[in-house]
Amino acid sequence: MLNGNNKIDLSVIIPVYNVEEYLPECIESVMRQSNLSLEIILINDGSTDNSGLIAEQYAKLDGRIKVIHKENRGASSARNTGLKLAQGEYIAFIDSDDWVKEDSLSELYHEASLHQADMVLGNMRLCHQDGSMDNPCNPIPKETGDRLFSGKEGFILLNKSKVYFPMACNYIYRRNFLEKINARFEEGIMHEDELWTPVVLYRAEKIVIVAIDFYYYRQREGSVMHSTNRNKRMESLFRVAGLLIEFADRFDFSGEDGEMKSWLYVIIFRLYSWAFLLLSHSRDSSNIAPHHHLDYFWRDCREMSPEPQMICNNYFEKAEENFKKYTDWRRSKWVASVASQINAGKKLMLIYNTPRGEDSLLKSEDVPDGWVITTDRRYVSQADVVTFHLPDLQQEMEHDLHKRKGQIWVARYLESDKNHPFVRSQELQVMFDLWMSCKQDDDYGQMYADFFQMNMFL
Repeated sequence: MLNGNNKIDLSVIIPVYNVEEYLPECIESVMRQSNLSLEIILINDGSTDNSGLIAEQYAKLDGRIKVIHKENRGASSARNTGLKLAQGEYIAFIDSDDWVKEDSLSELYHEASLHQADMVLGNMRLCHQDGSMDNPCNPIPKETGDRLFSGKEGFILLNKSKVYFPMACNYIYRRNFLEKINARFEEGIMHEDELWTPVVLYRAEKIVIVAIDFYYYRQREGSVMHSTNRNKRMESLFRVAGLLIEFADRFDFSGEDGEMKSWLYVIIFRLYSWAFLLLSHSRDSSNIAPHHHLDYFWRDCREMSPEPQMICNNYFEKAEENFKKYTDWRRSKWVASVASQINAGKKLMLIYNTPRGEDSLLKSEDVPDGWVITTDRRYVSQADVVTFHLPDLQQEMEHDLHKRKGQIWVARYLESDKNHPFVRSQELQVMFDLWMSCKQDDDYGQMYADFFQMNMFL
């Protein structure tokens, strides 16, 4: 309920997209915050399940809840819509499959009001599907005590303490502060919080860091044959790293923001290391690394603080290593000449994934005339036969898979994996034309040889 002067203490912005299973717990956890004047803004971002209906039902039960329906444009767009509507003194962001501890938002608001802080940081805990819960993933450093920090000081301290966790949901924010700096989320990308958090922290004059467990971050898995959006994730990481480079370029290593810039480089090169790791695993020759600034490290490393320099060097070396893996794969016999052999009329087998991500164990001499084998996923819809290694497939998919008419799908797995829940999934059982098992990884080559002896596929 509103307080006596109709002042709203806290606006809670919740983007909603296809979370009918989790949304009630999320909404009810916010409704249970006492001693706090709330508005709860649910942004239904084009849900195709019952999420929008559930949101409307809760709005009828509680006058503090507002529901906005919009076309699907992603969490950033939904959050930005909420920012335009929010009237609270402070703002919190909650993802609709997560929830908050009872009365914890009241505690954070009390700290914010007491210190008139621009931002307050609390603890987040990871919650797993089996009900178990990890220790806080960003435990508050002992050095914080009851001190106030500038956002820049807080950013440096959290990074030095190795507890920096770039999630917008970790904080509550003074609305006038966000309006003053015109804070908005970058739309059309993933990992938008990686960009939002350091930029907003830098602009904050006063932040409070408190050891209050308040946010429960649900870890959940998707459907077995739906993608992990690896390509979009990779593109977003390159995009965010590039924007953070532009942000860091305004600072000088020898100036008052030199340490801030050094730790920004740690964030940037961590993102590049991650992006190039995804590129090395993509197994799709249509992926081209976009413009990036990996060379900034060796150009600027001599000016960095020693600890950030050492961390960045590690990220830089990993990024270079994974970029080399990708280019070596593109030049390999399983990729380089495939297009010309297809044009010559050969049939195509795509090995979608292999044990531990290794290249095919099949020897060239085992491939019969009239066939070409590739590990290049750009041919997933063109191939005559596609083979999948289970259960690794769940972590390897780059996009949702749809079986072309006449295409043959083969499931391959080790005998030790036969009781794995993913392998036994009913959703998988109906998708494959042939199931092949072997006792160990070394048997995979023989499996392919056996496969080509089956006249029904030749």
